[in-house]
Amino acid sequence: MTPVTNHNKKPKAFTLIELLIVVAIIAILAAIAVPNFLEAQTRSKVSRVQSDMRTMTTGIESYRIDYNVLPRSHRVVGETREYVLSQITTPISYLSSIPQDPFNTVGDVRGNQIITYWAPDYLLGETTVQTLTGPVNIPSTRNRTIFWFYPSFPQISDGNRLGREDFYTLLSLGPDGNFSILVPPEGVSGGFGSLPLTPYDPTNGTLSYGDIIRIN
Repeated sequence: MTPVTNHNKKPKAFTLIELLIVVAIIAILAAIAVPNFLEAQTRSKVSRVQSDMRTMTTGIESYRIDYNVLPRSHRVVGETREYVLSQITTPISYLSSIPQDPFNTVGDVRGNQIITYWAPDYLLGETTVQTLTGPVNIPSTRNRTIFWFYPSFPQISDGNRLGREDFYTLLSLGPDGNFSILVPPEGVSGGFGSLPLTPYDPTNGTLSYGDIIRIN
């Protein structure tokens, strides 16, 4: 005998409480996953910057071997950081391109949002560099360098004098998105001219204060 099917029986639906439970579970999982994803993304950017700095060092050192001088880093009005560093991309490609700093969103000029390069012409002064507008004399800036590199880099500065002058520096703003010499850490007062260069340390937290720094 063929059973009779009740076509009037309504399909069972989720109750409001069941839907609320599902939404709450999704919210909890998202609250756990999103911060972990953002941290992983930040750590990936830090690794990329460090790798790009190693690549830049290779290009800069190759330029120095060929010309027996470091590429200039001092800029004049109208020049971007990327333009100044084009010395190592053309006419000889020591680097195919200048790496962008993924943490640098300061201003709206993309040519300035690259990994920053400071050479002795910028850090020490007392030299002449060639620019688009002709030769430019740079006055001594050693006092600034003495202050910036103390106390984080005692091999360069002891706070009173420079221990060496044959160095250059590569900088990324780091995960906090600020230059440490411009913006003080939370709870500290001061501004440009009174703040030292502070290295980023991930053990203080993935998004902690400080710049990613490489000194040759």
